[in-house]
Amino acid sequence: MPHLAALVAQANYEPESLLDSISRSIELAGFDLSAVRGRQVLLKPNMLGAYPPHTGITTHPAFVEAAAKVFKKAGAKVAVGDSPNGVHPVSQAWEVSGIRQACLRAEVPEVQFEASGSTERQGLMIANAALEADVLVSLPKFKTHSLTVLTLAVKNLFGCINGMQKSGHHRQHPDRSSFAKLLVRIADVLRPSLTIIDGIVAMEGNGPSAGKLINMGVIAAGTNVHALDAACARLLDLDPLEIDTLAAACQMGLWNKADPIDILGDPLERLRPQRFALPATYTRGMLDWGISRMVMNRIWSGVSVQPAINPKRCKRCGLCIEACPVDAIAQADPDLAPRIETKKCVQCFCCHEVCPYKAIDLKTSFPVRMGQMWAKLLSWRTKKSVTRDS
Repeated sequence: MPHLAALVAQANYEPESLLDSISRSIELAGFDLSAVRGRQVLLKPNMLGAYPPHTGITTHPAFVEAAAKVFKKAGAKVAVGDSPNGVHPVSQAWEVSGIRQACLRAEVPEVQFEASGSTERQGLMIANAALEADVLVSLPKFKTHSLTVLTLAVKNLFGCINGMQKSGHHRQHPDRSSFAKLLVRIADVLRPSLTIIDGIVAMEGNGPSAGKLINMGVIAAGTNVHALDAACARLLDLDPLEIDTLAAACQMGLWNKADPIDILGDPLERLRPQRFALPATYTRGMLDWGISRMVMNRIWSGVSVQPAINPKRCKRCGLCIEACPVDAIAQADPDLAPRIETKKCVQCFCCHEVCPYKAIDLKTSFPVRMGQMWAKLLSWRTKKSVTRDS
């Protein structure tokens, strides 16, 4: 049986049409709404931190509200829960993101994962609220991510690790391959029953908080996190194995690229954006590179991409210092911007993720810039050759 993935056009967050589109995406994804009657359904949005809805960093509150109403109408006992980045105060994140107000409008309780505590599962401490729900429904935001290329179905579940425990994982898994395997392990423990991705307004470039917004106009849904992420990669005309979590899932025997995926809903050609910028950290290019993996790994293990604090944009809030899992950021003078000690930096980009002022730039090294140019050239030549041969 092929996996099902739904891609549904939705131009905006208008309540009535949003309700219809979310319901349609759930149906196309093969999820039986009648099965949730009388059961505890936990909706897990992307509530990265205290970012207002217009920034496009968190799942839009209208999206959360509409999903809650769909499941309530189906007879479920609905709650909304998450754990933000551990830098912003938890209550502030709920308030500023608008998700608290969405819960009030939908008349469903908010569940702060930190208060629920954690339980060990397969060597991982997972929020009890996520483990105890009868039905876990993930509501990610469609965004780029400087460490994982994209943050979609699998990456959203990292929020089921409570508070600053996330920083500990970044410290223990400093390279992108190890971190991707951690994310896949978390997803394998939780196995959400359904994922519905808010891609109405998406983020491109240097996400997950400093990228540029793009009106993508898409809702994506599926019951298998890896198949859904692969469908989203194809929406961007990107080979799924360029997404680190999908490559890790293949290595771990949890997903097979050859498994068929039926993408239902609106045509890919209609939904695919004309352009979609990937993060500066994306160095691998297409899988048809003429450069060996060994060489690319040598490039990545070097300087590659380094966060740098822009003193003109920096407001000296200190959030980057709190977020750094390896204490690589320090502020010698309160009137001066903090500085990053490059020898300590593990390039986890937590500082870039939490900065509310977009004051942390990602500086690419010369080999990476050359590699990116080479990848574009080879990709262009390959596509030209395919077009000519066809």
